Amino acid sequence: MTRPTIFLLALALAAPAAHAQAVFRSVMPDGKIVYGDKPAPGAKESKQVSLPPPNISAPTPPGSPAAAPRQQAADAADAQVKAAQQELQAAKAALEAGGEPQEGERIGIAGGGTRLTDAYFQRIKSLEAAVAAAQKKLDDAYANRGSAR
Repeated sequence: MTRPTIFLLALALAAPAAHAQAVFRSVMPDGKIVYGDKPAPGAKESKQVSLPPPNISAPTPPGSPAAAPRQQAADAADAQVKAAQQELQAAKAALEAGGEPQEGERIGIAGGGTRLTDAYFQRIKSLEAAVAAAQKKLDDAYANRGSAR
């Protein structure tokens, strides 16, 4: 056997032995509770306690049947993030491109010159709302991807 294999085997065999160690719960005269591998000196009460088994699970191998739904969920979440990023980029580009007034969004004023109409401001507000909605969608996609992993 190779050295890493021997090391891993020894580690696997030592894990249950480490759990089987005795643990003592000692109550000190001032009421403080102390846990240790032997009764605490000067404790007014000491007793051995049983610990629950450790909550350790092996990682799921990538090709196993249990990994498939999890991987599919992670892949779907990644795709959702990518689509939301593209949507946000498109909304920002539309806002940037839409900054210039369009035909009919300027009107003349009495002293000469022009001013922007309400239609211009409504259009800009709509483009800004689209950017905000796309950003929220991206934030939600990130949160979904985090929970899928």
